[in-house]
Amino acid sequence: MAAPSSSHLVLARKWRPERFNDLVGQEHVTRTLEQALKTGRIAHAFLFTGIRGVGKTTAARILARCLDCVEGPTAEPCGNCAACQEIRAGSALDVVEIDGATYRKIDDARAIIENLGYRPARDRFKIYIIDEAHQLTDQAFNALLKTLEEPPAHVKFILATTEPQKMPETILSRLQRYDFRRIPFAVIRTRLHELAVREGVEIDASAVALLAREASGSMRDAERMLETAIASLGGHIDESELAAILGVASRSRIFDMLGAILDKDPATALRAVRELNQRGANLESLGRDLLEMVRNLAVAKLPAANSPKALLADIPDQEATELERLANRASARDLMRLFHLMADAQEQLARSSYPDLMLEMTMIRMATLAPVLDADELMRAIAGAQAEGRSSGGDDSGSRSSSALSPEVQSVPTRKMRSGQEAASESSPSMGEVPSSNQLETESAPMRRIRFEGDVKADAPRRSAAPTTGTHEPALVTGGGELPELRDFIRSRRAALAGFMEQGASLKIDGDLLTITPRSDIYVRYLADNRNVISDLASELYGRRIRIEMAANGASATPVSETQDSGASAAEGAVQPAPLAAPEVKPPLERAAKGDAFAPPAAAVVQPQSDPRQKLYADPVVRRLFDEFDARLVELKTSAMQRDSRAVSGGKK
Repeated sequence: MAAPSSSHLVLARKWRPERFNDLVGQEHVTRTLEQALKTGRIAHAFLFTGIRGVGKTTAARILARCLDCVEGPTAEPCGNCAACQEIRAGSALDVVEIDGATYRKIDDARAIIENLGYRPARDRFKIYIIDEAHQLTDQAFNALLKTLEEPPAHVKFILATTEPQKMPETILSRLQRYDFRRIPFAVIRTRLHELAVREGVEIDASAVALLAREASGSMRDAERMLETAIASLGGHIDESELAAILGVASRSRIFDMLGAILDKDPATALRAVRELNQRGANLESLGRDLLEMVRNLAVAKLPAANSPKALLADIPDQEATELERLANRASARDLMRLFHLMADAQEQLARSSYPDLMLEMTMIRMATLAPVLDADELMRAIAGAQAEGRSSGGDDSGSRSSSALSPEVQSVPTRKMRSGQEAASESSPSMGEVPSSNQLETESAPMRRIRFEGDVKADAPRRSAAPTTGTHEPALVTGGGELPELRDFIRSRRAALAGFMEQGASLKIDGDLLTITPRSDIYVRYLADNRNVISDLASELYGRRIRIEMAANGASATPVSETQDSGASAAEGAVQPAPLAAPEVKPPLERAAKGDAFAPPAAAVVQPQSDPRQKLYADPVVRRLFDEFDARLVELKTSAMQRDSRAVSGGKK
């Protein structure tokens, strides 16, 4: 019979820490436990929590040795007494390690309680270490409640778990809790290098960094991967071979992929993903590495005042230099967009049934992502263009439009084709006019629908624009074209007012008097409220004080659309319509009763305020109250009419 081969201990067991000083990455826990042992303030029950492989069970065994050492309780166990050696080997009678996943029922908890009455066989304390304590059933926890709260003086409990949230609050309140953190990257890297030296293995610095990154804060996982690398590669370990064994992408490959993304080369990035997928690489790990690298690029892009080198202190110098080189090829804004795209893709990779296709499309999208213009830069560019446009005079709008507009905008047709019979009459002189820059900007913006009432007469004669009468007094034209220079000037200062006037007002100037004729009663109040603003803008444009006269619809200035040209009117003896009388001011109830809910108040039409009642109606607050009251009356009247109509229709049925 062949002799059995000597058993091999893996690195995690062979080099398990034996003192608190050897337990790396958990100084906040070891410092507290050492101080408690020195002062004698030792709790009767402990709870060690944290992710896998961060030293919970190791710390429990070290604490047991500190309590049962011949020289103890002490923070520095001797390591030579029988208690220390048996606890290290896991064969001590007075230190019982229980797997919570196996012994989890109430009968197991009762067995523990029954044995508590027996004193330790040799050591100072009888210590129960329950690993994966969250696996115990609720009945087992309930059985241990009283015991955990008031155990015998010679009994200590140490519970370890990765999911403390699954334990009852009544249990947690009886334990002294210690949270074990993820071990930092630099600490794992240093520890792995020490273990490689102890094992007599040559390992590249980049390979050690790769192991530390893949460990994700777990020392046991890092030691397990190092054990695999030593068994596979022997005495020398480099990054490329280690990456192939672990099924991950090397750092150089990650840099190549990011370089292709920043160079807008989606084919190279896609080819790299396919090659890694064919080699069996973990795509979720690849996505995490890409996400981390984009984050490092954004950090490297920070200004020198924020010391990005200090924020990237854990990264090797060669990798930091490569990060700075890549960061100079993209803006911080684009890097943030790439990070968000990769973060969204990483969440989808874990849930997708086709992670390879998901990652490939993410690479294509990142490589074809167009750069964006910062909002501040865009606003500054717009403001600069507007300032350049205003620097020219108010009369050279035509030259402004040809120089300030881009070639694409300059190629816009001068007029849009009209439908029906208007398309057949494009030979009219008015259709050949070149639009101004403001008109082009209006055509490029989304068109607004204007309510139209009445019939369209296709055979109606077309009006041609009358020639201007002087320097600043052009004749009246149709379609909101009266005084175009004044309308353009108002649009440059008050765009909303200009748009309202274009739809709702006809303009005519005679010397220092500007007559505004509302085209409908609904525009009267708005124009009357802004008459001072219009007067100031007109005075600024024409260089003299311009007075404003508000005419009733069709009173002082007759729109061209209501009459033919002056020669035809004189020849035919056309009679000009008489001015309309100002509407009578009536209280809201009286106006609503007569169905005139939208009739404008008297204050909207400029006339002497001799009646005290008219002065009251001219007050803005009173006028607003009347408007709200009118709206309520109209709503009530409309609702009543709808009810009546429904009742009539129901009766007919």
